[in-house]
Amino acid sequence: MAVLNSNPEILLRKRKNADRKRIEKQEAAHEKLLKQKRQRKLNQKKKFIRAETLVSNFKSNELEKKRIRNLTKKQQKDKLSQEDDVEATEGDAKLLFIIRIPNHTKGLKIPNKASKILNVLKLTQTNTGVFVKATPSTFALLNLIAPYIIIGKPSLASIRQLFQKRACILTPSEDENEPAKVTKLDNNQLVEDKFEDLGLICIEDLVHEIINLTENFISITSWLLPFKLNPPVNGWGPQAKLAKLIYSEENSKKSISLSQDFILSEVEDIDKIIDQQN
Repeated sequence: MAVLNSNPEILLRKRKNADRKRIEKQEAAHEKLLKQKRQRKLNQKKKFIRAETLVSNFKSNELEKKRIRNLTKKQQKDKLSQEDDVEATEGDAKLLFIIRIPNHTKGLKIPNKASKILNVLKLTQTNTGVFVKATPSTFALLNLIAPYIIIGKPSLASIRQLFQKRACILTPSEDENEPAKVTKLDNNQLVEDKFEDLGLICIEDLVHEIINLTENFISITSWLLPFKLNPPVNGWGPQAKLAKLIYSEENSKKSISLSQDFILSEVEDIDKIIDQQN
């Protein structure tokens, strides 16, 4: 009958060897990922780019910069008249849901002004959405990022659907050295712990505050992470863009010029888009 070796020193040595091998495997896997990442970057730099592509990207960037300059000049001219009507129009705020879409041209570099606005709205990734309390001054900023977003007024059902499926927050990690982790907002206790002082105890309270644009709107939306949506079934490719252009030409005669003003228009069926991408 075989006798198991129960010597503490041998067991401790085996345990240390197992831990060492596990750490070595993890480090090797991490090093392999870094090597693959460096290789992809190197291949991207060595990738051949046609001259026509470079010219097209340069012209697209120049047109976008021109659009931003022209729109900024126009807003500065209208600034004096808008300041006189601030008090009258401040109460005209309404709820909008903004969805980030891919750039309308490949190789386009977003200008600094538009990029800063997208960063403030936390719309740095495509197919993400946020709630915004829109005022006349807000629309002036949204016009600068009009080619990169679609906006619309969501219904109560769409807001509830977004919270049920896509609401996430950042929660601090137990270890101070580790970054905060993303947590799905599916527990009323999280809401109560955060907004107990404001009298909010459940997710439905957050929905009520957002739909009614209360004074707690900013604190709630800043706590929430952008809603990550699925890409649309038709995608954002050339055929989908062509279908949208044909639809817009049939229903409106307004022309769009990237060198002047890219018209910011609200989507009437934003609920349908949310339902497709949710």
